[in-house]
Amino acid sequence: MTLEEATQRCGREPARQRKESAGFPDPEPGTGGTEFYSWRGITEWLARVGDDVPETPCDLLVADRALRLADALAGADVPPGTLRSLGLPAI
Repeated sequence: MTLEEATQRCGREPARQRKESAGFPDPEPGTGGTEFYSWRGITEWLARVGDDVPETPCDLLVADRALRLADALAGADVPPGTLRSLGLPAI
């Protein structure tokens, strides 16, 4: 997500003002010009600095887990039958 999206989800502007603060998560690599950040990383940082952590919407939880699964499977030697049984295409 962008810093603007993080700001909307927080209901205030912690991300832009604190981007320079120690420990704020770096943008995700390979985003092609637009800086995208991990919502999970932002919420972990908010908790560390003692700020309120907004509830994570279900759609973001599902997207985060799907992306993490795709990353974990990239280059893995997983039998195609295993992926099909999970409803996933063979990679």
